[in-house]
Amino acid sequence: MASPAEDYVQWLYQEQVIKYFRVAPISIWVFDFCLTLSDEVRLLGSRKRWDLTHILYILTRYFPVISALCAAYNTLMPTRPECVALYTTSQITIFFAMSASEALLLFRTLALWHTQKLVRIPLIGIFIVVVGVMFVCTVISSTVNLKSICPETPTSVPNPQATKFNIVIVGACSSAAFFELVIIFYTILYGSSLRARTGLRSTSRLVSVVTQGNMLYALSLFVVSIVNITFYVLPLYMDWNGLFINFQCILHGVMAARILFELRDALSDGSGIQTFTGTGIVFASRFGASAEEH
Repeated sequence: MASPAEDYVQWLYQEQVIKYFRVAPISIWVFDFCLTLSDEVRLLGSRKRWDLTHILYILTRYFPVISALCAAYNTLMPTRPECVALYTTSQITIFFAMSASEALLLFRTLALWHTQKLVRIPLIGIFIVVVGVMFVCTVISSTVNLKSICPETPTSVPNPQATKFNIVIVGACSSAAFFELVIIFYTILYGSSLRARTGLRSTSRLVSVVTQGNMLYALSLFVVSIVNITFYVLPLYMDWNGLFINFQCILHGVMAARILFELRDALSDGSGIQTFTGTGIVFASRFGASAEEH
């Protein structure tokens, strides 16, 4: 049986690992920001008036790091009086960041299926339900007594309020994971139908960017969401449950930004000739014609 001193050393080690996982995603965001700053300037400066795409970009680009900074500060300084306010800010920014990221996925997928109303209507309906669930989870999280999660002294003893808080987060992450799984399904279905329709193995660069980007984006987020959910449902030490929440949030922002940059580069060759209403993103209008050009 371990002595109290050994238990304390083990607890300190666990706390150090948790701090690393809280701070590491922020360094990833900073590194990616430095790499893509010039792309961001071109994207935001491409039009005099901003549209829905620019707004979604800002939400997915900057809100995740705000949430990650709040979570990291609470972990590094757990006894600070700002703990409750930071928890609340983190939850709100996570909701807007994840909703905007899923909205970008929706727009990209709708662009692929822009001629198929029977596909577009279910996708929009599922998105509305998913965002609604995430909003309800965010509202419920505001009813949790966060003061009990922010004790005056650090503790490893879980409490009912922390358990309720974890369940709410699992609900929000599960709804996002479900929507990402739906996007994966519809992207695979589109690729299969396109190949069967055209009989070609290659498509235009624009269609390839949208299709491959959808798969990479949705699959990566889905995997991280599942890992995050798994950690929340396992009977672990309280702070270990949210070990990957910062990674999931930052990954939403990083992937969404890079996909928009790829779309802008693909559109710069002039191959896109149809605008998807309300997004400011241009897509090819006829898949067969685009494929024949190449």
